[in-house]
Amino acid sequence: MNSTNITNASSPSCLRMKCPFTVGERIAIIVFFSALFLASLVGNCVLFLAIIRNARLRRSSTNFSILSLSLANIFITIFCIPVFTIDAFIAERWVFGVIGCKLVNFLQNTSITASIMTLLVISVEKFLVVYFPFKMRAQRTKVRYLVLGAWIVGIVNSSVYLSYRTVKQFNGITFCMEDWPSPKTRKIYILIQAFLLRFAALAFMIGLHGFTIKRIQAKMKYRRENNDDSFQESDTMQISSYGLRLRRKAVIMLVVIVVVSALTLFPFYIMVCWRMLANPQITGNSALNVAFVMTMWLTYCNSVCHPVIFGLMSTQYRRAAKTLSVSRKSPATSRNISNMKKQTREEQMIMTEQAS
Repeated sequence: MNSTNITNASSPSCLRMKCPFTVGERIAIIVFFSALFLASLVGNCVLFLAIIRNARLRRSSTNFSILSLSLANIFITIFCIPVFTIDAFIAERWVFGVIGCKLVNFLQNTSITASIMTLLVISVEKFLVVYFPFKMRAQRTKVRYLVLGAWIVGIVNSSVYLSYRTVKQFNGITFCMEDWPSPKTRKIYILIQAFLLRFAALAFMIGLHGFTIKRIQAKMKYRRENNDDSFQESDTMQISSYGLRLRRKAVIMLVVIVVVSALTLFPFYIMVCWRMLANPQITGNSALNVAFVMTMWLTYCNSVCHPVIFGLMSTQYRRAAKTLSVSRKSPATSRNISNMKKQTREEQMIMTEQAS
């Protein structure tokens, strides 16, 4: 993602992102991005530690995928949000050097791609668990390798930034920008990435979750019509009505995450594709800086949304997070935590073992 290419190239006196904004507007933007940074850092670190320190959550392949999501969000939060804010609205020139220029964009694109590919892995996993539960129980450990594969895809896809991202000077001002062999090469890469790894991937996930929820609804309808408390998945496996409801809740939570990811990521990539295909005289207007800042803020909002959604829609993550605040366990506290774990044992077993 590039903050310097959006500025008005036709105005040599104003080449910085912050030029069209007043001092008051710059301060407000800095405050918004700072709040985003703090919320994302706290939320994702709490989610990451809650899973790491909870043995039952760690055993779940789905939670391993969620761990990958939180790690990607932490990378974006630490390495990308502060750098973008400082470069665009505080510093007068690029101050992070050639290595920083290459590394920041590489990490950001890698993390976003890995996050989307991880969501794709979770979506496929949930679909297969619902349609082929007995077979998938024996294949759960392989999901971890797919998550690692998601990061490999992100690294390979983003490696171009290590080659084509560099530092240049214009009118004595240092910029971090892309230096592709040709404009056509850049256009092909960005359009393919946007359509395959962003638009198509997220649309496919939404459709897959729709089929998964439909299958769960059919199972629950079968149970109601036959007045039976369980649905026969196979010759050796039964899922209770409560288990089906928890599976549906887990899938709905993932649908919310995918939809929110689409709403926060699509505007930026739609704008990027439009700039690639539209008339340069239109896309070179500096007024687009406002739209660019808004889409960047939405993109970074995606990192905040994941821990918020997990916290609001999953009791097991809330309870696991609460245990992080207990530094010294008194006997009463220990008993409360033990009771909490006992109360959520059935829910966690279904959500993190059967549903994953």
